[in-house]
Amino acid sequence: MSKKAVRINVTNEQSGRLLQDVFSNVRLSGPERRLAVRKELPLPADGSRVDLYCQGKFVGAV
Repeated sequence: MSKKAVRINVTNEQSGRLLQDVFSNVRLSGPERRLAVRKELPLPADGSRVDLYCQGKFVGAV
């Protein structure tokens, strides 16, 4: 069974922190990036792809 992508809308404040701390850090691997986002937002435990949006604009995916 395939996992579905989950869309999460974030606030401007959350978007700024995620872009600065997580998505601009090229040293983070995929799992490390997911853990960093998890500190800010609740994510599905099943490992589904999560697309993050702020005011309709794509922020990133984990």
